[in-house]
Amino acid sequence: MQELFQKFEENNYVFNYRTVNGSKTVQDVFFAHPESVKLFNTFPTVLVMDSTYKTNQYKMTLFEIVGLTSTEMTYNVGFAFLTSEKEDNFTWALQECANLLKCKKQMPKVIVTDRDTRLMNVVANIFPTSTALVCEFHILKNVRARCILDCKVKDSKGKHVKSSNLVDTIMNAWEVIVNSPSEELYADAVLQFRKVCEQFPKFLNYVVSTILKPLKEKIVKVWTNRVMHFGCTTTNRVESAHGTLKGYLQDSKGDLAKGWKAINSMLIVQFTKTQATFGINSTVLEHKFKGNKMYKSLEYNVSRPAMNYIYKQASRVKDCGSDSKKCGCVIRWTHGLPCACLISKKLKLGRYIRLDEINIHWKKLCFEVDDDVEESNRHVSIPTELNAIQVFLYTRLYDIHVFF
Repeated sequence: MQELFQKFEENNYVFNYRTVNGSKTVQDVFFAHPESVKLFNTFPTVLVMDSTYKTNQYKMTLFEIVGLTSTEMTYNVGFAFLTSEKEDNFTWALQECANLLKCKKQMPKVIVTDRDTRLMNVVANIFPTSTALVCEFHILKNVRARCILDCKVKDSKGKHVKSSNLVDTIMNAWEVIVNSPSEELYADAVLQFRKVCEQFPKFLNYVVSTILKPLKEKIVKVWTNRVMHFGCTTTNRVESAHGTLKGYLQDSKGDLAKGWKAINSMLIVQFTKTQATFGINSTVLEHKFKGNKMYKSLEYNVSRPAMNYIYKQASRVKDCGSDSKKCGCVIRWTHGLPCACLISKKLKLGRYIRLDEINIHWKKLCFEVDDDVEESNRHVSIPTELNAIQVFLYTRLYDIHVFF
């Protein structure tokens, strides 16, 4: 433990720990890289969190929290080695995470977790102004597994057997519920689902009472599309981060200091790649945007993913025009970007997309942004960005060489 804390101090980590009832036995440890703290304060809108296991010889849970940059890169906010996954442990870890924010007004708007009720309860307490979403992929897996278990038909001998066609029919009806774009269509989808499942009351009761009643606003599109989640409605990002980390750890037999060493190595590569994407987005413009007056004010000021989202919306103008009902305006609420009907109106009036019509998340192309500085006064250091790009390309070539 002394070695671990020494490494934290030598590398300027933000960290804290607590002991068991005031003894010398460490109970939980939270830590965050200084560059992670910068990224968190720059991109605090969405957090995704989950626990992973088999990372150390003490069988302590590793609680991992990740965020999303303007270039859609996943970055690690912080880590916590926990002796247990009780509400008390999560409360302590998330409070430490919240303390990383310099401005308490910039609390996360959306937090995505799996269906761990203890973690969900703590999120609601520590981040009361945030919207909590539940991973729709995990819910889908749970519903399907329960469907296979409970929904069986009888064969000619009267025995219950599985039917893949029946399962597919029920799951298709379930997906209609989850993807409902309005409350009216949601109600219709639920009625249809009840009809499809009327022969299986046990399964139907499970879905309605255990999932839809308590969680519908956390998984169904009509409600989740009302908040700015930047497309994060599953825990895939944090699970992918788990997988990347396991590649650096190699085994689960090391102590916490060895675990930190692997995490630190992973973070150094992560930061290099992140800086490179900032450089590319700040200095290189895709050909399809060149010469198009509509995107003139966005050039080099908005990330590529944002530009591409807008480009896709522009391609929808032919189908929906300026009709907001046909457009749906989902991208405006979930990503903070102009939707197809707004772009259609601009085309008719011969106007371009203004920079102030883009959510600030997509306009940040560095690790740390001083919000007091006007955007027009911010500048990009070309040599610095090009150097970051070179390092990134070298890293990619190295990864490919090692892989093959």
